[in-house]
Amino acid sequence: MKTNKHPKVSVITVSFNAVKEIEKTILSVLNQTYDNIEYIIIDGGSTDGTVDIIKKYADRIAYWVSEPDVGIYFGMNKGIKVATGEWINFMNAGDYFCDSDVLSKMFCDEFIDNIGCLFGNSEEYREGNLYSVKPSPFFKSKKKHFGKGICHQCMFFRTYLLKQHPYNLSFPIAADFETAYWIYRESKKEFLYKDIDVAFYDITGYSNQHAGEAYFEEERIIKQNKIISKNAMIIKGYVIYSSFGSKKN
Repeated sequence: MKTNKHPKVSVITVSFNAVKEIEKTILSVLNQTYDNIEYIIIDGGSTDGTVDIIKKYADRIAYWVSEPDVGIYFGMNKGIKVATGEWINFMNAGDYFCDSDVLSKMFCDEFIDNIGCLFGNSEEYREGNLYSVKPSPFFKSKKKHFGKGICHQCMFFRTYLLKQHPYNLSFPIAADFETAYWIYRESKKEFLYKDIDVAFYDITGYSNQHAGEAYFEEERIIKQNKIISKNAMIIKGYVIYSSFGSKKN
């Protein structure tokens, strides 16, 4: 069975004292040509002027709040609770969509019900040059240790899956990997890759600054379970990955 075309997409931005970065993030969401967006901002109680910028666009934001919290994944879980879209994307302060047509390109097709995550490419600055970076998904890795391999900002999750399994706060660095791993390994949902540049990724972000800690958290996650068979098939030029074999609609 196919899902509805043109579904509502909830884009969630988590911020804290990001006055220099957040406006570009906000505008990259509000300027999308896709017209079925629910925009949510969860601010952790900023005191640097971030809230003033959020208020500037309040009439175009479906929901926003600014109050102290206990970290980025806590804030993301707050966003999940209020999201009403069929899909969720996290575009946190400092990150932004590559162009105004990203969502229109990502959701131009109907998808089979068992797709739990859509994902695409990221853009990153390296030594002053902008590169398009294709993902190296964890479920294709042959390494003993592997991270998520997909830029979190370039992933779109089924909302009901995140409500069922929100970010695990016992993994303060790698909760995003634990969630993706759970969706693939435990919920038996498929991942669909589209060769589209989705988001600019700030490589100075939190997880990159704590790479050593992330490594040990990922080890804990991987050792709890093992990835089973890796299968793939092509649908309309897109690649679908499943932990148990793909279904045709």
